[in-house]
Amino acid sequence: MGKNTQLVLNSLKKSPKGLTAYQILNIVLKSKSIQPMTIYRALKDLTNNGLIHKTNKNKTFHLCNTTHVCNMTEAHEHNAVLAVCNDCGVAEELKTDLFSKIIKSIKSKKKFNFNNFNLEITTTCKECN
Repeated sequence: MGKNTQLVLNSLKKSPKGLTAYQILNIVLKSKSIQPMTIYRALKDLTNNGLIHKTNKNKTFHLCNTTHVCNMTEAHEHNAVLAVCNDCGVAEELKTDLFSKIIKSIKSKKKFNFNNFNLEITTTCKECN
């Protein structure tokens, strides 16, 4: 894993909440001069390797909660299911195989492959409820 990618991953590890790309950029800029495109490349690599997930609702990145070795040479893949609060934007990766069983059983007229998917559920967290 490159130094820049490791800096991005470390910034996410230190944050209890998800971070946007610009929030990550501001954190990394405190220790190193870096271009925004470099942050985006690192985020893409980390996402493609399953080490982080991105919410669609608030465009934040979160560490993957599934136990695995953070190793860029061995891609980690699973069907991520994220719950995102409509009010405060906090997100949590849900640990359940129920969604995988249901979604993989869907029959598609367009022949979509449901073996690998990401699911995002927008709801309200206990703090905002």
